[in-house]
Amino acid sequence: MTRDAIPNIRAAIHADIQGIARVHVQSWRETYAGIMPPAFLDALAPESREAQWRRTLEFGNPVFVAEIADQIVGFASCGATRDEGYDGEVYALYLLESQHGLGSGKTLFQAALEALRSQGKHRIIVWVLADNPTRRFYQHMGGVQVLEKPIEIGGATLLELGFAFAL
Repeated sequence: MTRDAIPNIRAAIHADIQGIARVHVQSWRETYAGIMPPAFLDALAPESREAQWRRTLEFGNPVFVAEIADQIVGFASCGATRDEGYDGEVYALYLLESQHGLGSGKTLFQAALEALRSQGKHRIIVWVLADNPTRRFYQHMGGVQVLEKPIEIGGATLLELGFAFAL
């Protein structure tokens, strides 16, 4: 898999669960090193994430994958919001670090927004850790920071920022 290969973006299927779980764990370890407790990141296992992604696909929430040479290198998921004042949410958008800055994130994000738009959603929220080095991506995509809240992950209290998007 080369860095300059153009990924294929498509809707996820059941056969993608292992690849999504692998990217989920690897991208967290790459992105959140120095942000989340090391013991928490070390304990992450793709097998434990597979059940989560199986439920997500069975529930019917849109999930999209970016793949290169039949290898998943990123994913995005979205659905109904968990926050008052919004009607849609992009729950997750993760890429392997090797794929940052190549356009896959933008394409995955646009696929998620289009899925939400097709569901009649108009006010979208995306939650991002304040210390996440890629959070500026959402500002670049037109998001406006409107909320913040503490969240506990792995025994650490972190700050999440909510970015709003109007469709």
